[in-house]
Amino acid sequence: MPISSKVMRSLPKVAFGVSVAVFWAVMMVALHNVFPADGDMVITLSRWWSYVAEHGFNGIATVGTAEGADYTSIWYFIIFLANKAGVYPRLPLWLCLKGLSIAGTIVASVAVFFVVKTVDRKPGSWRPLIAASLLPFLPAFFLDTFKTNMADSIYLAIDLLALLALLRRRPILAWFLLGISMSFKLMAIYVVPFLMLLYLVRFAKMDPLQRLAPVAAPLGVLLMGVPGLLSGQTLFDATIGPWVERSGDVGSAGGVGWGIWRVLFAPSWPWMPDVESLGVGAPGVIPGGTIFGLCVIVIVLVSLIALLLNARDSAALASGSLDLLIASPLLFFLFLPVQHEGYFALAVVFATLAFVLSWSRQSLIVLAALGFILLETYEGCRVFQPIVYEFLLLGLLVYFCSRIFTQSKLHLVLRDSAPMVVES
Repeated sequence: MPISSKVMRSLPKVAFGVSVAVFWAVMMVALHNVFPADGDMVITLSRWWSYVAEHGFNGIATVGTAEGADYTSIWYFIIFLANKAGVYPRLPLWLCLKGLSIAGTIVASVAVFFVVKTVDRKPGSWRPLIAASLLPFLPAFFLDTFKTNMADSIYLAIDLLALLALLRRRPILAWFLLGISMSFKLMAIYVVPFLMLLYLVRFAKMDPLQRLAPVAAPLGVLLMGVPGLLSGQTLFDATIGPWVERSGDVGSAGGVGWGIWRVLFAPSWPWMPDVESLGVGAPGVIPGGTIFGLCVIVIVLVSLIALLLNARDSAALASGSLDLLIASPLLFFLFLPVQHEGYFALAVVFATLAFVLSWSRQSLIVLAALGFILLETYEGCRVFQPIVYEFLLLGLLVYFCSRIFTQSKLHLVLRDSAPMVVES
């Protein structure tokens, strides 16, 4: 039976995809022990896994008190399932954690394939496959697997699924997935400005149920807290308790003093500007820098969303929305409390989308710059001083804000109303 022309045309893509997958798998095996288990994995995570293994399902509720654990309960439930299935302790902890990270990477790669496919509907386009092939090699994913072993790829993957649901006009599912993603890592909220923008843009055409879509986010958080509730935790501890505890450590290193203002006011961090702990204050007193940072986030986001709601046309709205996707993680990282290391990783993921969808020189430069800065934050800022990366990120944020401004009707009005210069 002759092979159809459609199958023949798909063979190069299949060969390319298989080659990338094999290369990535070989890299996983070859570099599996480049970064030995140390840091948080040895100091804290190993104790959590051992405790849940010893105390079973009820250990989900007591691991925090016994071992000082500060993750949301869904993580301890995953640990319990791994123990119940015999995965741990038959396999070493580092392999269990890398397995979670690899699973998140695969899901994220598949999700980004369909995200690009949804946006780029050109028949036979290579863009979805190229985007899916690039994703596993981003620092946010391969260093998550090799170095930190923290499985942050899970929240990145679910955020991409939420983005896909929104693009497929499933707003309720998108917000529900956001709630699930937030339960794994609170940094998932960095996509909220984009979700809110599209919610407002489409509000008039939504049915009554879809207009309640944001309510689905807390429902997702509640669902992820069910294992904690069943194990004996309170509703607060099973859902948002760890967020409040980690974000409200006022007056101590790693607390609410983190943000761009730490260049002037806040404590230092190994991967961030090495400055004195100025203006942090006594425990229980919120530093003025924190209030400043939160106000900046609100003002900038409201302004950007307002500009995009008054975009020049649909093309400007689409372009500006993609800029907002990249700018939001940078804004939150620079001004939100409790930020350090590579917490702006979503910006690199979205910059990859921008590059694949546009193939422009500017998007390539942005992707390379963000990828390099993220790599440096993972590695402890070896090339330049930390403050250099801080202000590079601030410069990129200003760049995206200016791009969004140029897409708005306000820019046209100001440009057209400028006084004419008459030559003498």
